[in-house]
Amino acid sequence: MFEKFPSLGQLKNDRRFVFILLLGALMFAGMFIYPIYIGFLLILSLLIFGTLSSVWKEPHIRLSALFLLLILAVSAIAVHGIKFGIDFMGGTRIPIVLEHSVSDLTMQDMVNTIKKRASVIGLTEIKVKAVGNSEIYVELPSADEEMVSRVEDILEKQGVYLGVVDGKTAITGQDILPGTIYRVPTQYLGGSDWGVGFSITKAGAEHFAEIVKGKANYPLYMFLDRPSNAFVVVNREQLKESLPESVEMDDALAAMKEALELDGDNTIIVFEEDVLPGMNLSNRTYAVLRKNAPQSVKDIFSSAGIMTKEVEDNEMIPEISYGGVGGAMVVAKWEAVGLLSSPFLSPQITDGIPSYSYSITGPASGAGQEKVLNAERRVKEIESILKGGALPVRITLGSKTTIPAPLGQEFLRLSLIGLLVAFLIVSLVISLTYRRLNVILPVIVVTLAEVIVLIAITGSFTIDLATMAGIIAAVGVSVDAQIIITDELLKKHGTKEEKLDKAMSIINTNVTVAILAMLPLLFSGMVEIIGFAVATILGALLGALLSRPAYAAIAGELI
Repeated sequence: MFEKFPSLGQLKNDRRFVFILLLGALMFAGMFIYPIYIGFLLILSLLIFGTLSSVWKEPHIRLSALFLLLILAVSAIAVHGIKFGIDFMGGTRIPIVLEHSVSDLTMQDMVNTIKKRASVIGLTEIKVKAVGNSEIYVELPSADEEMVSRVEDILEKQGVYLGVVDGKTAITGQDILPGTIYRVPTQYLGGSDWGVGFSITKAGAEHFAEIVKGKANYPLYMFLDRPSNAFVVVNREQLKESLPESVEMDDALAAMKEALELDGDNTIIVFEEDVLPGMNLSNRTYAVLRKNAPQSVKDIFSSAGIMTKEVEDNEMIPEISYGGVGGAMVVAKWEAVGLLSSPFLSPQITDGIPSYSYSITGPASGAGQEKVLNAERRVKEIESILKGGALPVRITLGSKTTIPAPLGQEFLRLSLIGLLVAFLIVSLVISLTYRRLNVILPVIVVTLAEVIVLIAITGSFTIDLATMAGIIAAVGVSVDAQIIITDELLKKHGTKEEKLDKAMSIINTNVTVAILAMLPLLFSGMVEIIGFAVATILGALLGALLSRPAYAAIAGELI
């Protein structure tokens, strides 16, 4: 019955088969070395194996490709488990307090901006809802401290990008064209660890060229959420200890003040011991200080109604470098005030001629694999903030709380039962329709493999209600496609190749229509339904590239 399938000895001499096995082994190793990318590796495996099975159309190649992807999926589930959404497993709530009350329209803009930021960092399910007109709740399907901390870092940023040269604003986030934001490839980083590139408007390019003209080797201070008209409260001893022996305190303070210099702004640096009761706090509504600052200092700002931002001790310490005009001392990075990096302007871009492409680059902490992961987190953070846009009102984050699942384990159990029932009903209908074991078993096996792969891929991100609906729908779509193949093969006229070509033509048309119908949902920005669109598109691709061709290979021999 399977005389056209090669023997084990023939498979060993088949270079294409061996190549697919090696790719599978490589992906398998990658899942354990880089567990954070397991979902992307599964999607990459789907695309690579699917492309190869479309080019090399031999039955054993198609079956091997689907089998290898199934092994990868099962391994991913067994080792790393499945991530379920808030509705099933609960999560964490992060309250966001607005500086002042806003209108309904402004509140909706802020909610949408926060959703966009979260979607960029890979959270397919996040609930963002307004509470009155001065507070927003962000609920994410994770109680993992590291993930929650990353999300808090993203949320607390207002998203205002600013490039300053010689105390003047050279470029702002409003100059950036949203659709042009991209990650800078490693080979173009010039020694930096991460980079995000973008293009700017014509007006922005002309203004930048005007500001930097004749300013070769000046630092371009690139800020994200630079404090405005604020106090930056520094611990004197901590700053002194962090400086190299060759650097004087006065020189370091001068460099820090220069980094904060901006026309029309009155942000100043003060030492903690100089913050005393009765000091003049007028004309400032914001203060940046370390979390371990004396409580008396915090109370002075609080009693004056000044909003504070507390940062870690290491973030308050600036990184000093040399290389400005005349080899001057320059602050290269200062996390407390949002200073990302301070590249020096090359003579080529200070001749007054507008340029339209720029990039933000910077270093990452750690060494080896830790440094790579920190660089990835940093570039995701910058990318998500720039793509999400700036918030129109300054915000502060409240204390996070754990929230119970509104539907819980019982609903998850019912959803899985619903998936099983759908699978059994479809199997029963197939059995009653064809009443042939050589048709029923391949349909059931291929459909089950498809469901397992979809659960593994979507479960490596988050399976929410919308995603579960997409997976259940994929069962029906999968069986429908296999019925088309079966019915074509059972026809009496035409060769087997002609029948399969006609069936695959119909299936590919259906897949194209399904993907095109889901694209508007995928890019709608409505994270509540993105899971359904993703599951549907992945199911369509899996079917077109692997499962349908694999079923055709089996059915072509059995029927």
